[in-house]
Amino acid sequence: MRNSFKLKLLAAAILMVSGVAHATPTVMGNWGVHDDPVGHASALLGTGAGAFDHVFTFNLASWNGLVSIAVTNDFGKFNIDGSSLQLWKETSADGNYTNDTSLGSFAFDSSSVGMDFGNLGPGNYYYEITGTVLGLKGGSYTVDSYISPVPEPETYAMLLAGLGMVGFSVRRRRPI
Repeated sequence: MRNSFKLKLLAAAILMVSGVAHATPTVMGNWGVHDDPVGHASALLGTGAGAFDHVFTFNLASWNGLVSIAVTNDFGKFNIDGSSLQLWKETSADGNYTNDTSLGSFAFDSSSVGMDFGNLGPGNYYYEITGTVLGLKGGSYTVDSYISPVPEPETYAMLLAGLGMVGFSVRRRRPI
């Protein structure tokens, strides 16, 4: 009995020292400059795929609003459980997807879920999609990414100048 306690204590010490295992995500696609209004990604995962960690990279050349929508296609013998999408801003050039800044995340399943990530500046970003394949025939998911340009301050200045000129011309035409 005393030896089993020592073995358990030794096993616990080894587990605490070993740290957390973290698999490197699999890069599934690089969209390059995300200048199209819609970016689309999907993955079909086979039987026995288990847990997965996928990355889709892209970069923004200017300020853009970003909305993401994701859904798992659970039907029949296809099923993915515990799916989540997380948006990251790449802050290190090491390319190993660590020490980057998380901008938000959401869980998704067989119903479509989306999130507005707000206005993002120029830079490198990536989606990290995680989950576990439970289906007897595997599983699949789909992710869509929508961007819309954010107006530059010069646009507002031109709008105000134009409205001022219209107001001036209306005032000038009014008889005194």
